[in-house]
Amino acid sequence: GAEPAAAFVSLPGVQLWHWPVEQRPGPGAKTHAKIAVADRRVLLVSSVNLTESGIDKSMEAGILVRGGNTPVRVADHIAELQSTGVLVRLWPGQRPTGS
Repeated sequence: GAEPAAAFVSLPGVQLWHWPVEQRPGPGAKTHAKIAVADRRVLLVSSVNLTESGIDKSMEAGILVRGGNTPVRVADHIAELQSTGVLVRLWPGQRPTGS
């Protein structure tokens, strides 16, 4: 959604991508993944919703993976979703079309 995107859009080197509602398989399909990959070497997978409510009112957990094959494999998977058009670049100032 727009709230978490606004928190990260101004960071140098960060690219934001989303799964447009019109490309989802049907009503109720949502983006629930919270994944960040840095330089194909560091992977963050978390349950946290990066919204004010999600951070202030929820107990969340995550895992940080440094090195190994897992960050590379996740980066490759994301790259495939991007290249096939499943994920679409969220340009600065553009609002995603769903959550």
